[in-house]
Amino acid sequence: MKIGDILSHTAGIYPEHTAVTHHDKSISYRELQREAEKLARYLKKLPLSEGARVGIFMENSLDYVIAYFAVFKAGLVAVPLNTSLSYRQLNYIISDCQTEVLLVHARYQRMLAKFFELQPALKCIISDRVLKVKLPHAKMETLPHILETDFTPSDNIDKQTVAKNIDKEIVSQIPHELAAIFYTSGSTGEAKGVMLSHRNLIANTVGTIAYLKLTAQDSVIVILPFYYIYGNSLLLTHIMAGGRLVIDNRFMYAEMILDTMETEKVTGFSGVPSNFMILLDKSTFPQRKLEHLRYFTQAGGAMAPDVIRRLYELFPHKAIYIMYGQTEASPRVTYLPPELLVDKLGSVGIEVPGVKVKIIKENGEEAATDEMGEIVVGGDSVMMGYWNQPEEQKEVLKDGWLYTGDLAKRDEDGMIFIVGRKKEIIKSGGNRISVKEVEECLLAHENIIEAAVFGVKDDVFGEAVKAVLVLKKGCQLDLKEVQKHCRQTLAEYKIPRYVEFRDSLPKHKTGKINKLALMENL
Repeated sequence: MKIGDILSHTAGIYPEHTAVTHHDKSISYRELQREAEKLARYLKKLPLSEGARVGIFMENSLDYVIAYFAVFKAGLVAVPLNTSLSYRQLNYIISDCQTEVLLVHARYQRMLAKFFELQPALKCIISDRVLKVKLPHAKMETLPHILETDFTPSDNIDKQTVAKNIDKEIVSQIPHELAAIFYTSGSTGEAKGVMLSHRNLIANTVGTIAYLKLTAQDSVIVILPFYYIYGNSLLLTHIMAGGRLVIDNRFMYAEMILDTMETEKVTGFSGVPSNFMILLDKSTFPQRKLEHLRYFTQAGGAMAPDVIRRLYELFPHKAIYIMYGQTEASPRVTYLPPELLVDKLGSVGIEVPGVKVKIIKENGEEAATDEMGEIVVGGDSVMMGYWNQPEEQKEVLKDGWLYTGDLAKRDEDGMIFIVGRKKEIIKSGGNRISVKEVEECLLAHENIIEAAVFGVKDDVFGEAVKAVLVLKKGCQLDLKEVQKHCRQTLAEYKIPRYVEFRDSLPKHKTGKINKLALMENL
């Protein structure tokens, strides 16, 4: 079994179930299977290299889902592309992995025109409508034209697996063969291409379905882009479970998202910390009942305990899953069982089924209870490596284990608590300061809605703590007030020496704070 077979498998069990809803358009599993096979047939006929890379430069849509599964059905490698990239960044990625086919929405053609001629490897451009810009050396086609052709789908569904779940035994037989390259946001430098295999992605999908208890009756509101590994996880888990993806790309209008959740009666909401903070502080979310909603999931960075507590107080009868992961781990590594949320507030919980986690000290020994060390991940979810970056790969992949760079401790019950990141540890006057700890303290202040903390050069201490803050509308604070608040919970050496106030913080399209951009513009 490979990723393309997931759709075939589900279409064989739930052919008439709705797979995807996007505003007034919906597609059943039978239709999705048929459309993906049409596009796959077209891709197979192109003169491409073996294992050719196919870029998907589309916003979340029915087109994206069709394109995504078609790439795998054609035996090719998917490269989901961040639609907020500049043409220089996009040019770097497409050149780096030698993309041969580009599936694109025409709305981005003005930007694409700037680098088309620089991409001799491109052999075919497929768009949702005819592009004004032409590429002489590449075949140009439209997706609607490909999909309107008559086509009798091949019966490629494994009849023996239609009636049973995809379990651990099946996962062990999945080839460890390159399926997709996800380029990370590059928060510490040039973007890295994370190579994930069919086994990587399917193993993590199976584990995630298990702990979320997903079924064919579940549906999720999709506000996270599919090119982001968290969004990709929503796509794979719900297609494998036979559930429904409800796409809504209008998160800047939070009330529309909430209306969609109620109208479509979704059972799940998944977001990053900034999504939850916007809903809590800038919408009618606290007043909504969301009667059909079963669970929330949060990942994509640490969410302050105070925010988690507020969410729980508003929705004490909904399951709240706090999760931790990395693109390099496909992505889920741990989750906190909802029943432990209150007692283990601040923890990222236990291993996802099928994932192994060790906490390793600097001397290479495994840490004891309450000892700090680096999170090291093993199992079928660990990436194949970084595309074209063997030195970077050697730093994080050792004997089949992924060294995450995240520092954590286990308590006496085996729950994992992240302390910070190796590269986000500020060394000031001989003291090691966790950026995460200072940010959580700041976010506990009732007037602060966003905080970014990092070290700046200091002649006396080597590094000093600086915080950039966003305040609630109409609120005011000054340096002394911020420091007074921090002194209630932090040691003196951890208190920010410098504070800057801004109306907003730069973010990646995924919602994460873009610290690199922030530091570059200080």
